[in-house]
Amino acid sequence: MNKLIIAGMVASGLLGYNIKEDGTKVEQALENVQYIKSWVHEDLNSGVMDTIYAEYYLNSLNETEDLLIEELTN
Repeated sequence: MNKLIIAGMVASGLLGYNIKEDGTKVEQALENVQYIKSWVHEDLNSGVMDTIYAEYYLNSLNETEDLLIEELTN
């Protein structure tokens, strides 16, 4: 359950990072999202998390990941 709280905090605050010219903060944020996605998958597979919640979190994290990748590539 702590992972869910952390995931929400990280996902909601990711786009508020100040971005350095070299993209460092965006890369760190993208890495955080990918770690959290793996935790959600682990929790789903172990039965700790309900499928509905996992889908909601994964959709939000995927959207955030896409935005970060877009930021890195522009």
